[in-house]
Amino acid sequence: MDLIAKDVELSKATLYLYFKNKQSLYFAIVIKGMVILRDAFKKAVENENTGLGKVLGITQAYFNYMQDYSNYYHLNLSARSPRFAKMLHKDEDENTKIENAKEYLGLLEELLSLLMDAVSLGIKDSTIRKELDPLQTVMFLGAAIEATVHVSPEYQLLLEMYDMTVEEYLQHSIDVLLRGIAGEKIKI
Repeated sequence: MDLIAKDVELSKATLYLYFKNKQSLYFAIVIKGMVILRDAFKKAVENENTGLGKVLGITQAYFNYMQDYSNYYHLNLSARSPRFAKMLHKDEDENTKIENAKEYLGLLEELLSLLMDAVSLGIKDSTIRKELDPLQTVMFLGAAIEATVHVSPEYQLLLEMYDMTVEEYLQHSIDVLLRGIAGEKIKI
């Protein structure tokens, strides 16, 4: 907290007026990143009419966020660690509970709802396979997108060897993901 206070040119006491502890400050920054992501998701779905179109928009927005706001993304990843997850729990001791946990959890729920609504609409409008469970599909998409965006050094070398850009690889990955959930008559 001393270093942060110095960097923002405040006294440590003043900093503690705004943030209870380092974790609260940390989650304030994580929340700022999540608001950026939520707004990108909302914008991505507003002009799409089909469920699959909304999922595509969200997927592309997520890829863009992970690239354009990688610092926020990496902070959000670490916020999901067991250490912080315990502090977010409702029954946690007030001394260790993160003061902005409710806002953080609300944003997580909002992000999940945007994607769940898109998948549910897709199942209803037949642009997404009817037999898919919306929650499991959302969880799969999130995990697959995160795994895809982290291109290992070996894969970067392979891409270079075959004259393919990371952007082409990411676009191909989006295509494969959406083909896996698309309804039978949908062309991607």
